[in-house]
Amino acid sequence: MTEILCVAPPFSYGRLGAIGPKCPNLGLGVIAAVIERLGYDVKILDCFGLELTEAEVAREIEGHNPKLVLLGAVTANFKIAMSILKKAKENNPSVINIIGGPHVTVNPGSAFQEEGVVDYVVINEAEETIVELLDYIYKKSNTPLSEIKGLMYLDSNKNKVRTAERPVVKNLDSLPMPAYHLFPMEKYHSYGWLNLGRKFTTMVTSRGCPFKCNFCQSSIQAKYWRQRSPEKVFEEIKLLYDKYGVRHIYFQDDEFAVNHKRVIEICDKIKEAKMDLAWECLARVNHMDDELLSAMASAGCRSMVFGVETGYDEGFKKVNKPITCDMVLKAVRMAQKHKIMVKASFIMGFPWEGEEELKATIKFAKKVDADLTFFNVLNPYPGTPVYDEVIANKLFEQPDNFEGHIIHGTDPLLRTTKLTSRQLRYWTGRAVLEFYLRPSYILRKLSRVRSWNEFKSNFMGGNGLLKLAFEKVLVGRA
Repeated sequence: MTEILCVAPPFSYGRLGAIGPKCPNLGLGVIAAVIERLGYDVKILDCFGLELTEAEVAREIEGHNPKLVLLGAVTANFKIAMSILKKAKENNPSVINIIGGPHVTVNPGSAFQEEGVVDYVVINEAEETIVELLDYIYKKSNTPLSEIKGLMYLDSNKNKVRTAERPVVKNLDSLPMPAYHLFPMEKYHSYGWLNLGRKFTTMVTSRGCPFKCNFCQSSIQAKYWRQRSPEKVFEEIKLLYDKYGVRHIYFQDDEFAVNHKRVIEICDKIKEAKMDLAWECLARVNHMDDELLSAMASAGCRSMVFGVETGYDEGFKKVNKPITCDMVLKAVRMAQKHKIMVKASFIMGFPWEGEEELKATIKFAKKVDADLTFFNVLNPYPGTPVYDEVIANKLFEQPDNFEGHIIHGTDPLLRTTKLTSRQLRYWTGRAVLEFYLRPSYILRKLSRVRSWNEFKSNFMGGNGLLKLAFEKVLVGRA
């Protein structure tokens, strides 16, 4: 019997699963470390990492026979998360089910749509809440449930009770490192596009984002940006490097490069230790300069993702993103000068967009000419201003199918005020074909391949992406 089982639900990249990254759920990892530090017997069941089916997940939970299940879910896997918790209750009616994560932080009441499945919802950051909640459950404290901040639960009359808001964790250095020893570390890998054949994992070195883009769910959850110190970050890097043999890290921060001094200090520590480390990160174009990029490249930065979103300046204003097309071009050229692979991510299908806007985005993407470019259909997450705009204009066509909407995905969830969902599908497929089938791009890509493994991963990724794009164009034209 396992006392507390932390569950990361299954997730799928659909038909692009062969090239999608596989990463540990580090939020759950930190929670598990907090619980372990309290002296409880805790395990992690990473259904995504282990590629478990829903039926296999049910058998695993039955085998663990936990007293308490703690599950973290995003919008894309919320339905399957609830199904898992329901089966846990059916297997053992006395099990205590707790759910947290971005989806229930925005809409905690959604966890109680079916009675008797969820006992407690943890809202927003959970590290401090879970300590007090476990003290309550295991009768280690006399604090009433109603006084534990950051919760929703049902009272004796089945009414939803939401407690006071829990402040965010201000000092991230006070938190333990994720419980990597509880994860199947051998199962993780980077995107097929940059699968270097090295032991891989992810890290988080900060929380929140100083910006408020109106399509981004994390921007409404995190109250402000907080950072871990360079010393703590390097301590975790060294643990992964020495104990787990990790040689490839993806920093999953919403914005890794906010504080240049901190990033340069981290880079200096990696170089001083003479680590053979490759790493990637997400960053904003308006945070780039030559000094920073030089430090990052010399410390092993191989790739960075810029969220560009649109290809016209008016679009940036509409999504509340304070950048310009000129800033994008300047940042991409600087990064490429330092031999850093640039991935540019665009979103197509904002409520106001028609053919003119999508053509502008495709044209600009080709001008940017990043090493990899992703064209994603808008996924309007609950709680965001763009979601409210979609609802107000009645643009949803699949409002309850978030789990079917995959990055580089399947069918659009919505239409725009000017385009049908079929037309939107056509334009996202056309964007991929126009960008990747340029002879100049193909020749440049082939000239930079340095190994058979790199060629194979790029070929598999490109083949799957182009095939899906052709299908979108054909279906969209029909």
